[in-house]
Amino acid sequence: MPEEKPHDVIIIGAGPAGLTAAIYTGRALLPALVIEKAVPGGQLNETDLIENWPGFEEAVAAPELMEKLRRQAARFGATILQDEVVRIEPGEGTHRVVTPHGLHTARTAILAPGSRPRELPAKGAARLKGRGVSYCATCDGPFYKEQDIAVVGGGNTAIQEAIHLTKFARKVTVIHRRKELRATRIVQDKAFANDKIDFIFDAEVTEIKGGENGVEQLI
Repeated sequence: MPEEKPHDVIIIGAGPAGLTAAIYTGRALLPALVIEKAVPGGQLNETDLIENWPGFEEAVAAPELMEKLRRQAARFGATILQDEVVRIEPGEGTHRVVTPHGLHTARTAILAPGSRPRELPAKGAARLKGRGVSYCATCDGPFYKEQDIAVVGGGNTAIQEAIHLTKFARKVTVIHRRKELRATRIVQDKAFANDKIDFIFDAEVTEIKGGENGVEQLI
């Protein structure tokens, strides 16, 4: 397994936190190696528009924002490597970061692995994942043009994705297990004002039925 010369800093994850860390370490003259198994931006790339990022008066597209962060980190010396970290071996003075394609060492390792969507625990959800059950409205919304779509959840992510899906769907139904949404008021107001969105409160999806042609019924 090839081993590189030691880095000052290795950052695991190239989402907003990882790239921000790379900017700060670079400004301290400690250029970072940033290792990301997917693309820079992480889960933020699954968002359509971001309205609460400081410094932007208008909503900014998530991919555009992440590209700005990536370029800024690169300007301060960061190198982004697309690879997956399989093991970290802490040591005194030097840490070893192992990927399928090499061994990297650094005096400092920063963990910024991000998060992943919580999957629906309903019966049939795992079996139908990718065949009508999706956890990325931005990725999969266009596949369901002029269809009826259900969104499960009542937080900011769920409601923002419901709003985004109205660009494609005939109707979006939000199913939430509580009596009221948990999303911020400004997000709620946008959803309630959208004629394409219906709401079902005090309800949980316990089973998803379907087959080769996709989802057929929610119970």
